[in-house]
Amino acid sequence: MKKLIEEFKKFIKRGNVVDMAVGVAVASAFTAIVNAFTKGFISPLIALLTGESNLDEVKLIIRPEVTETVGEETVVVQQEVALLWGAFLQAIINFFIIALALFTVMKVVSTIRARAEKFSKDVKNRFSDEDEKAAAKAAAEKAEAEEKARAEAEAAAEAERIAAEEKANEVERLKREEALLTEIRDLLRNKAEK
Repeated sequence: MKKLIEEFKKFIKRGNVVDMAVGVAVASAFTAIVNAFTKGFISPLIALLTGESNLDEVKLIIRPEVTETVGEETVVVQQEVALLWGAFLQAIINFFIIALALFTVMKVVSTIRARAEKFSKDVKNRFSDEDEKAAAKAAAEKAEAEEKARAEAEAAAEAERIAAEEKANEVERLKREEALLTEIRDLLRNKAEK
């Protein structure tokens, strides 16, 4: 029972009940408008063709009413049997007017919904395109920064290699000079000893 009550609460909160109530109220009001239109405009036009004052009164009598006069009162002995095609025709006209109105409303709603969905997709596409462009720009900037850092690291490594080579060359030159000076010294010492 508790589960049923919870489901009923969810059903009411979803708005379906309110939507149905509004739909029934609007439909009732619209039916009254259509009936008034039919009785006020269409029935008189049809009455001009049939000679009756109201479309509801147009009928095909199959068996006429049989009455007897008893004193001053008229008593119906046998009821009239008639096909009320005027009322039926009025109901059909009402139906077609309501159907046409509902078709028009649904067409307008469907067009509005389609345009809203298209607009929503366009907005989403525009924002996603802008997001993609921003992401591509950020990726390009990141790649450029990484390339610059790599180039700087390579330049620093090349500078260190050149400095190490120069230092090695300088050490080699100093060793040769030292060896040459040692040789000159030894030669001079040998000469001085002789």
